[in-house]
Amino acid sequence: MLITLREGFRSVGRNWGLAALVLATNLVLALVLAVPLASRLQADLEHQGASVGMMYGFDFDWWSRWSDDARGVASSFTPEIFGNGFAFKNLDLLLRGRIPGLDPTILGVGVLYLLVQVFLAGGLLGVFRAPQGGWTFRGFVHGCGFYFARILRVSLLALALAGAVFALDAPFARWVDDLARERVSERAAVALVFGRHALLLFALLLVHMASSFAKVVVVREERRSAALALVSSLGFCTRNLFAALGQYGVVIVLGLLLLAAFGAFDRRFAVTGWRSQLVLLGVFQAVLLGRITLRLGLLAGQLELLRARGR
Repeated sequence: MLITLREGFRSVGRNWGLAALVLATNLVLALVLAVPLASRLQADLEHQGASVGMMYGFDFDWWSRWSDDARGVASSFTPEIFGNGFAFKNLDLLLRGRIPGLDPTILGVGVLYLLVQVFLAGGLLGVFRAPQGGWTFRGFVHGCGFYFARILRVSLLALALAGAVFALDAPFARWVDDLARERVSERAAVALVFGRHALLLFALLLVHMASSFAKVVVVREERRSAALALVSSLGFCTRNLFAALGQYGVVIVLGLLLLAAFGAFDRRFAVTGWRSQLVLLGVFQAVLLGRITLRLGLLAGQLELLRARGR
């Protein structure tokens, strides 16, 4: 397991430009929301005393008053997006199965982001499939387009499976919460609530693992049927469950260490003006680049595991 994951990260290292390309794509999509939000904030902070406080920190009182009237994209501007808050907010939204806002612009960008990630997956796997490494932009885009429809069908099946998990979790969560309220011991009640959250996360991880290996099967074995690729993926994951889960475990631990390192830096680094804000922005992008590298390393490691243990 560790050997295949190591080979996956080596493949990412040989093709390091892919991580930068994915980061650039994410930044371009983020600007669709960030630019109008920045314009709105600049207009609302102009000639306001809070503008000085926002330059050197976060004026929570001003934001509380401002957020009451915020609509659309502006409603996404909250203190949770700073520091490590984004990770906890995303985890909370995932556990609740909620869409972060029903604004058409946010939903539209979200759907576009999913389609772009599906589009990029084929090209990424096409590059990782070649052991010697090396890629051209033209060949990468060709791989993206060639496998797009097949990987899109796999992704839609994965979304349906994730929806089924949330549908089954709803009555189970109500039952567990009722048990927790009946517990005399607070420790037992907390254990029940956290246990059901952990079970939901594990079920979603299994869905992600099955769909991710299905995408690998589509590219490596040139499968045309998304359903059959998913069936093959389920069979492979069942036979190699501990190795497949082990890869996720290592990547999750590395991701938590990366997040902890960023949190430690963020607590010690004082923002005292636009120069320090630029430094913090650069560090934040480095963290995002690290997360993308971990994601690509996992994807390449899954391809190596399938190559090593597949029939």
